Amino acid sequence: MQALRLRKALALGAARARFAAAAPRRCFSATALNLGKVQDFIGKQKLVEEFQCGEISVVNDSNIFTWIVMDATSGSANSLDKKYIESCKAALTKVEELAAAGKAKIVLLASNKDTFCVGADLPTVYPMTEDNLGDINKILDDGAALVERMQKLSVPVVAAINGLALGGGLELALACHHRVISSASGVKVGLPETLLGVIPGMGGTVRLQKFVGLEQATQMILQGKQIDGKKAKKLGLCEALIEGADRFPGENRFLQGVRAFAGKKVDRPVKAHKGKPVRAWPKDKIINNSFIGHRMVKAMSLKTLNKMTKGKYLGQYRALESLMYAASHGEKAALAREKKIFIESLFTPEAKNQMSIYFLDERSKKLYPKIGVEKEAVPDVKHTGVIGAGVMGSGIAHWFAAKNVTVYLKDISDGAVQKGLDFVSSEFNALAKKKRITKDEAKKRAGRVTGGVDLAPLKDCPIIVEAAVEVMDLKIKMIQEMEAAGVLNGKNIFATNTSSLSLNEMQAASKYPENIVGMHFFNPVAKMPLVEIITGEKTSKEAVAAVYKLSLKLGKKPIIVKDGPGFLVNRVLGVYMAEAGRILAENADPFKVDKLITDFGMPMGPFRLLDEVGFDVAAHVGPVLENGLKSKRFAVDAEGGAVTRLSQQGYLGKKNEKGFYKYEKQKEKGANKDILAAIGHAPNSAFNYDEVKDRCILLMVNEACYIMEEGLVDDAETVDLGMIFGTGFAPFRGGLLSYADHEGAASIVARMQALQAKYGDAFKPSQTLLKMAADGTRFFPERPYVPYVERKGFPIV
Repeated sequence: MQALRLRKALALGAARARFAAAAPRRCFSATALNLGKVQDFIGKQKLVEEFQCGEISVVNDSNIFTWIVMDATSGSANSLDKKYIESCKAALTKVEELAAAGKAKIVLLASNKDTFCVGADLPTVYPMTEDNLGDINKILDDGAALVERMQKLSVPVVAAINGLALGGGLELALACHHRVISSASGVKVGLPETLLGVIPGMGGTVRLQKFVGLEQATQMILQGKQIDGKKAKKLGLCEALIEGADRFPGENRFLQGVRAFAGKKVDRPVKAHKGKPVRAWPKDKIINNSFIGHRMVKAMSLKTLNKMTKGKYLGQYRALESLMYAASHGEKAALAREKKIFIESLFTPEAKNQMSIYFLDERSKKLYPKIGVEKEAVPDVKHTGVIGAGVMGSGIAHWFAAKNVTVYLKDISDGAVQKGLDFVSSEFNALAKKKRITKDEAKKRAGRVTGGVDLAPLKDCPIIVEAAVEVMDLKIKMIQEMEAAGVLNGKNIFATNTSSLSLNEMQAASKYPENIVGMHFFNPVAKMPLVEIITGEKTSKEAVAAVYKLSLKLGKKPIIVKDGPGFLVNRVLGVYMAEAGRILAENADPFKVDKLITDFGMPMGPFRLLDEVGFDVAAHVGPVLENGLKSKRFAVDAEGGAVTRLSQQGYLGKKNEKGFYKYEKQKEKGANKDILAAIGHAPNSAFNYDEVKDRCILLMVNEACYIMEEGLVDDAETVDLGMIFGTGFAPFRGGLLSYADHEGAASIVARMQALQAKYGDAFKPSQTLLKMAADGTRFFPERPYVPYVERKGFPIV
């Protein structure tokens, strides 16, 4: 999971219609000067003429500087779609004419957007399969021809990177003779294609290493790492770091710096920047230029990939193959190999699955119409309250502070509050110690959290997050006391972090039920991306929208779930852990079971998950789900079963470092075989381990179907978002229900019916699965279908 975080990926637009370049236009009117940032900066005195070429403007600045200004008309970011490519062709033709006439001494590639260029046209390439081989070849060939024309211009080209330059956007900049980057916060460059299961396709694996060296290029590409301007300058990726933040309106500090930089290149021979491929002598020289060095990088990279991805994510392995080939071959041959590998990786089920997650993630950020509230009508929350300074409460407060939201942290004692404040400070101090932030910044962030035992400061909080003990009577008493004190007054929102208790029951005891909503974070808050927004029967759409917007501000992945026992994620995990309890009762080896499930692609097996959740919590939640849903499929174990007995003997899992695994300072240190003696576990040599995967995973698929049948979530997309970002369900499989599509409903029903005959009605297939099997349908019929093939071992590079 760590290797395949989907926090930031390519932000891409759909392909648009073809166009023709417009005729040149003199720009001396006031209206012409309002076309964009670059044109306004150049101003009426210097702007000689402008040529509109579809998505791109070519601007003659003083008959010396020629600006190629990217400004996509149909989105907030520039992307390399079909219309852009055609625009760029027309723009380069005009630049060539200006250069031949002596009116272009230097070319500056710039953007009128807040981003530079964010990459390829993903909606166009995502659906492509082997049937579209000719189409993808044309797209790549057009991109390559564009880059070649830019490199062969008779005058230097400077890429002025003012914002995000990702994927194809950075590859375009790498083809320029010079690169300068803004120092403004939020400006990042990177090649994140491997996070989508493919590799850079416009020369990234070939050119990046020429500027930063093989070792750094390999790390950036395999990790999909994005770096800021300061780091890019240090590595040799860019030639200059230019101040980007204006000190007063209209200063145009970055564009001024770009123009000054370019002025020094005028009337000089075209000489491309060489970067810093060698920074440490002789180490980098050996790594970049010798067979031994290449072997060293390959061996180290494979060791890391095998450990982090277990061979399941093909994009990284194929990118390494392209990088290694480019390191030892000429550019022409290396580009041809990169193109071949890109096409092969695009057609894999892993790439389709990882890309589908990207689209799920993007759609999750645009739910305002579904909620029924205009985005602009939802106020921005800058101050919050958190009730409960324990593990979850202090974790939530820390994350609010990290995202520039001030917090009042309340608990029932000064000691508890101080412990929570100390946790917040320790988290920021740890970042400072790792040099990720300065000590002053750590102090500033920690200072955003204050605390106390009084209720009164909560009155000023538009959203109050409750993270107290998971007891219904306590939560109801808290709501009623806050309403009586005027803290909850019908204007602010009570957002409970409950993981299983009923919103409807809380609303029934409240004067303002419309303002009670669930905001369920997952532990640890700083690492787990998901937030379940839980709606009761009376929750208002305004309350949902407010919590949704706050979740996005925190960088979380919000999903909306109706009230019901366990909501979505904990309910699905409930059957998973319950089945683990039944498997343990059959005297299976829990460590072998965990290995089978992690080999499937889960971040941890069910017994390691029991350690993480806590045996006491599992023993409590199981009956809650069992009683709430009136089903034995949630019984973790029978009365006096293994999990219950372990809890009674003081085995609580990771939190007290007594579980199925050993722990030191909360870090896992291998299997704890002694735990088996504590429950009188005798290995069962007749246990069928071939059934483990289906017993655990198919039960989760079936439970997700029940949840959809009950109307608790709107669609299969919500299920997969929740399972990926809330449990780490294997992204290379596309999500829980995407996995079901690859297996086929008919196959799943047949396997479940066989398990039902052997183990009972916990495996009775849902009506959804039965109908899909009969009709031959899928959960995601609109997606390109490339059947997943189980792979063993590690890919060969």
